Amino acid sequence: MLLLCQQLTAQNVGRMTIDLGGRWSFALDADGAGQAKGYTDRELPDSVTLPGTTDTNGKGYRNDNRSETTHLSRRYTYTGPAWYSRQVDIPAEWQGHTITLTLERTRPTRVWVDGEYVGSDSRISAPQRYDLTQYLTAGRHRITVCVDNGESIPAQVRNSSHACSESTQTNWNGILGRIELEAADAVHISDIRVYPDPEAKSARVRITVAGSEDLADGTRLTLSAEAFNAPRRHRVEAVTAPLQRGRAEYDITLPMGENALLWSEFSPALYRLTARIEGHDEIQTTFGLRRFAAVGTQFSINGITTFLRGKHDACVFPLTAHTPMDVESWRHYFRTLRDYGINHCRFHSWCPPEACFTAADLEGIYLQAELPIWGSLGNDDSLNNFLTTDGIAIQRAYGNHASFVMFALGNEMSGDQKVMNALVERFRAEDDRHLYAYGSNNYLGSPGPPAGGG
Repeated sequence: MLLLCQQLTAQNVGRMTIDLGGRWSFALDADGAGQAKGYTDRELPDSVTLPGTTDTNGKGYRNDNRSETTHLSRRYTYTGPAWYSRQVDIPAEWQGHTITLTLERTRPTRVWVDGEYVGSDSRISAPQRYDLTQYLTAGRHRITVCVDNGESIPAQVRNSSHACSESTQTNWNGILGRIELEAADAVHISDIRVYPDPEAKSARVRITVAGSEDLADGTRLTLSAEAFNAPRRHRVEAVTAPLQRGRAEYDITLPMGENALLWSEFSPALYRLTARIEGHDEIQTTFGLRRFAAVGTQFSINGITTFLRGKHDACVFPLTAHTPMDVESWRHYFRTLRDYGINHCRFHSWCPPEACFTAADLEGIYLQAELPIWGSLGNDDSLNNFLTTDGIAIQRAYGNHASFVMFALGNEMSGDQKVMNALVERFRAEDDRHLYAYGSNNYLGSPGPPAGGG
């Protein structure tokens, strides 16, 4: 049985959560017959510990390939569907709340509750979230997740990107990071984005309210912020705004005052922003008051020309064969980079998890994330849709982080320039807080985007 615990996290203050980490029953499904075998609603024959992968749990096929000489060899390999299942007890006080299942980092998944199909999610670079409100009543239920690191991932992503390549983090199967259920009030903040303006010493905050049709007249939203990691403390005067029944979107300016602290590699001052709907919900996010820009042929931070001394990161973590999911591991990584004078990290054809961005925020490192692709783009709708979904998820999951300053489509890109331009413009329309490029180290002879379009 799982115990209900009240948690205070950096994102959701006061929401009720159940940590689903621990033992899960498990089955490999190399022939893809798991659903026909009834895996969607029963205890499975094997077991694993999550968060984890088939590698960390010693599952799969023993690797006896002695011809792998260009990279380290995994002890166990497995490609295809794998099933994970466990029971959970839902408290009576969760009724009337919105219940969300979060899988922080995984491969394409399908989810069932008590044998009833919930849906699927293809995102591999950002958290997957399933709305289980209509499936989880008070009492005991079984949650089953099928993770597919095989055909559900486009071949071009699976075979070459550093999100999956065997020479780097490997194409693991499993679930990493946070695995939890969260219960929020029916009226809650479903999205919060912060657009800093260092010249005006203010931040524009965009809020999305779910369940706004249930708002009572006179309900107010309060925004407050406080610097938390700088030598000098600074508290921003709170701002309140009235909410309207049936209105979901709000755009509010938060003046930060003449004493506002700026974020940069030299002084990575961060603010913790709290948004509260009285009587319903309270969440937090962090941001830095900064502007990273391209000025002619140079980069600038808050109007000061800066020089990027960068490192290529290919997600090589041989002890686990997957990316670290904790902040301290990434802080150690970035402190080592700083010891060598490095202030920038480019993630070659992959995007790191939340913990990496949080650590870079704290250490003052400029990050460039990328889509999980290395090669050519054309009229492959399946691949393009996969990458579009993944790219939008990256912007929405990590966009508030001060360290997230650049985004590129992938590595050594070539192919249909119109397709690549459309992707860049789609992502820029989603979030204009970063600089965008249609690739890194693009293929020799590639014509490049038109002037002003890169």
